Amino acid sequence: MGAKVRIATLSDAPVLAALTVELGYEADAAALRARLRRILRRRDHRVLVAVGAEGSVCGWLQASMGDSLEGGLRAEINGLVVCAAQRRRGVGRLLVSRAEAWARGKGAPAVVVRSNVKRVGSHRFYPSLGYRVAKTQVVYRKPLET
Repeated sequence: MGAKVRIATLSDAPVLAALTVELGYEADAAALRARLRRILRRRDHRVLVAVGAEGSVCGWLQASMGDSLEGGLRAEINGLVVCAAQRRRGVGRLLVSRAEAWARGKGAPAVVVRSNVKRVGSHRFYPSLGYRVAKTQVVYRKPLET
């Protein structure tokens, strides 16, 4: 594999945007850079990038800490993508491992990840890392007027 993991920097924004598009979401590099700037300032969030042996970013993972009355403290993997050319080479596994280590350091007793039903590959990937289905749900979204 030969990939290394590091914390993302603002200069990673263009490649993170390209990978986000590969994940299936629209991503403008300038907008992603603004989001990344905001997220990197937060101690309860971590954005990691995987850098391949050739030196280019080939994946990213965002994790955050959450706390709720019903569920308590936990970390959540908010997003994970590895470029098509590097999939099934251990890059995603490495990113998740580093996120879990960060979560342990924050005192989280568990890591949660949500995966769209259409992401069939992730439904094999996460169980291979020891994750188990906790529930199924419907997600609602309401845009707010600004």
